[in-house]
Amino acid sequence: MFLEEKAKSIVHSVEHPVETAKALEHEAAGGYSARTPAIALVGVMLVIGVLLVLLLAVAMTLYFLNGGS
Repeated sequence: MFLEEKAKSIVHSVEHPVETAKALEHEAAGGYSARTPAIALVGVMLVIGVLLVLLLAVAMTLYFLNGGS
């Protein structure tokens, strides 16, 4: 029975990512959960990853617009 409940939880998380993100944000803001450091670390890594992708996209665009050499 436990696996069935876990599967339903995963399906709900995939179907409603905004609700899941808000719930995780609320859990991390409380600071009482054992998962708080992991939630915060993943959030920081996602922000840094997005910034890195944007920086690389701008750098590659400028590189190829200037002849690529």
